[in-house]
Amino acid sequence: MKKKLNLKLFFIYVIPITAAIGFNLGLIHILQTSIKSDVKNTPLRTEESCLSCHKNISGFEDSHNPQKIGCTSCHLGIGTSFEKKLAHTGMVLIPGNFSNAEQTCGQPNCHPQMMPRMQNNIMNSMNGVVAVDKWVFDESETPTFRQPIQKIGFSKGDKHLRNLCASCHLSNEKTELGPITELSRGGGCLACHLSYSKEIYNKFPKSFSFQEGQSNSSKIQNKEMENFKLKYTPTIHPQINLNISNMHCFGCHSRSGRISLNYDGWHETLLTPEEVKASGGFRLLDDGRVVMKVKPDVHSELGMLCVDCHTSYELMGDGSYSLHKEDQMKIQCIDCHLTSIPKTQKLNEFDFESKKISKLLGFANEKRNYLTTEKNNLPIVNTYFENGQAKLIMKKSKKVSEIKKPANVCIAGDAHKNLSCTSCHSSWTPQCIGCHTEYNEKGTMYDLLANKEATGEWLEYPKDLLAERATLGIKEIKQNDGSIKKVVTEFSPGMILTIDKKDGTKKIFKRLFAPGFSHTVRKESRSCESCHYDPLALGYGRGILEYKISGKTGKWNFTPKYKIIMFDGLPEDAWIGFLKQRSFNSTTRDNTRSFTITEQKKILTVGACFFCHKSNSDIMNAALQNFEETKSHLSKKCILPFH
Repeated sequence: MKKKLNLKLFFIYVIPITAAIGFNLGLIHILQTSIKSDVKNTPLRTEESCLSCHKNISGFEDSHNPQKIGCTSCHLGIGTSFEKKLAHTGMVLIPGNFSNAEQTCGQPNCHPQMMPRMQNNIMNSMNGVVAVDKWVFDESETPTFRQPIQKIGFSKGDKHLRNLCASCHLSNEKTELGPITELSRGGGCLACHLSYSKEIYNKFPKSFSFQEGQSNSSKIQNKEMENFKLKYTPTIHPQINLNISNMHCFGCHSRSGRISLNYDGWHETLLTPEEVKASGGFRLLDDGRVVMKVKPDVHSELGMLCVDCHTSYELMGDGSYSLHKEDQMKIQCIDCHLTSIPKTQKLNEFDFESKKISKLLGFANEKRNYLTTEKNNLPIVNTYFENGQAKLIMKKSKKVSEIKKPANVCIAGDAHKNLSCTSCHSSWTPQCIGCHTEYNEKGTMYDLLANKEATGEWLEYPKDLLAERATLGIKEIKQNDGSIKKVVTEFSPGMILTIDKKDGTKKIFKRLFAPGFSHTVRKESRSCESCHYDPLALGYGRGILEYKISGKTGKWNFTPKYKIIMFDGLPEDAWIGFLKQRSFNSTTRDNTRSFTITEQKKILTVGACFFCHKSNSDIMNAALQNFEETKSHLSKKCILPFH
């Protein structure tokens, strides 16, 4: 009797409790964000009524073919009904938006591990944009704090974001059918993975000429296209795949740092379409901006796409919440342009996601030694190391290129050990000399977060837009042992501006430079002179920097090009005063700054040498190895400053 009672209790209590615990642990495992995720798809329902009506649909890629996963896996609805109204109940026309992604793309049988990663993704939160904007508007104490764009309110700074910035986040809804264009923003999973094939475009009117990698949104908006959409019955389905073009990035990344424009060698101007109508070398963007042709990035010239460098754990995040975009970045120049024998991985060592991507792209090879990122040891699936040579496979063209090592001047001696690659190899960066921003309380704006008209309007009046060499400054990076590594890197005048809230309060003035990566890399580097006695590089702004010798004394003098601003007594385009040091926040990050007076003097001391010695002379090559040692053997003719 006692045994029967225990057995009964076992079935009544133990088994259900164990099953519940097991179920919950399994659910947690599925939803958990993990780089080593081993979530695998299971077959979904394919015996549906959908294809009995939509039987002429084609164009599916293998992984999303309805013969394997059905239609309701993505579009929901009731796939067992043959009655149209009932079958379409609860159907989602555009799956992948964050409003439905957990039920569509992120359902347990598909990509559940992606949902928390995408929610924390900097491209969804826009945290860096929000943090800096509110700090500039004196609404927070630091440019580095946590606040996603979805949580902002209606302060003056928040309205500025809503008016001018807030459309560029992944949870912004895609509401209209159609391909990704220059004007596309948001769309959740579709922002990167929606791909329209040429076969679809062949169905469009002849006036709609499809050319891959270029936008056609202006043509999509014309009456002929709208009429076509009303009559068109789709027979070819768009694909959801890894065919990610640069156009997928353009809508958001042609703003702010303009890296999508920079990469292909386009610089934004203040010109109007009428002013350049008959001129070559200009391009009219679909949003009305006029851009001019300058030097493209060397990687763009070679045919590389954005995704040839940037990995899935950068673009979709790794699950951790990033405060600024550089926190989410994994790839570095030295991961491919090797300075030593690299760490590599075999295919069988890959995490699940990297292995899946390498197979889908056709790069999986068990014999290869794949390069890995130095930051977190993740494989770079389109690279490998063979016979002492690093190689890259371009994801679209499949072309294999040898990756060159840095030149000796980049790595020799101590002189350049703290320089970032971009401090020398970025050929230009977009710069704005100044901007006046004011609020019009009676105006109307489009609230880009709420997607509706709203009262109150922010107006911006920029001054000069220039494409020139970057200013240089310091980024302080905390190492694992607690020490601080100082890195010289590129900066641009992100915010030299006045803000007039029109509420009776004092105007806000900011002179802030932002750390950047212009995506304008060239094989040829900037010259030694362009760093060591270029006033723009040092932060003084444009003008004439002269070294004058009188007897046994040498002295630097600087004459600025732009006028002095009354707010802080500096030239309009400057970051710091000549041989002065900023004693307050001067950048959009807590760990970046301009050069100190001591650092300026060191740079200018070397700069004085170039007035007599060429940069490739024996004595300057020796100085590159050890400047202090070279300086101890000075000729009496050498007159250096600051002695």
